[in-house]
Amino acid sequence: MDSIRNIYCVGRNYALHAKELGNDVPEEPMIFSKPTHALHPATGKLALPGSIGEIHYELEVVVRVGASYRPGMKVNELIDGIALGIDLTARDVQSKLKEKRHPWLLAKGFVGSAVLTEFTPFGGEAEFEALNFSLVKNDEVVQQGCPKDMIFPLQQLVDFIGSNMGLGAGDVIYTGTPAGVGPLADGDTLELRLVTGGNEATYGPLYVDMG
Repeated sequence: MDSIRNIYCVGRNYALHAKELGNDVPEEPMIFSKPTHALHPATGKLALPGSIGEIHYELEVVVRVGASYRPGMKVNELIDGIALGIDLTARDVQSKLKEKRHPWLLAKGFVGSAVLTEFTPFGGEAEFEALNFSLVKNDEVVQQGCPKDMIFPLQQLVDFIGSNMGLGAGDVIYTGTPAGVGPLADGDTLELRLVTGGNEATYGPLYVDMG
């Protein structure tokens, strides 16, 4: 994780997730970021600030950039790794910020809010779109998704971010969460599962400590 430079995140990239939160489906990618201080491995104790209200899990596929973006680059030239991540969101804080039309950083960027597994080699865009991922909370599957259901596919995301904000080696992109987000409670246990190329990997467990 020490080699990660910028953390880009994509909001509302699955239609059912936008619907479950009562949000409109965006017409272009909605991008926000997290500080690198937010990074946390997907195992062991996850200490979260229980004093800020509900904190929701949002499971996502994460890709790692391996080269400097140039216009016209294809995903297979740019991306070199894939992982799972959880974009943790202080939902009560976010709701208050949205009411004031303020940025979301306080709700998205707190320490531990960017859970991330280890990266594995990127197998190409076709394999990426065929993978399946899920989040297990207390032995129950609470989220599952497939990148083929993303509103904005990976190529469109890298073109949008690369042309507007730049992309370079060491940057990562949290590509959006499917439906099923919900609150965490003290003592919850989380596991992240990824099925790609016929192989299944399980990451965790992660033990939630709300302080």
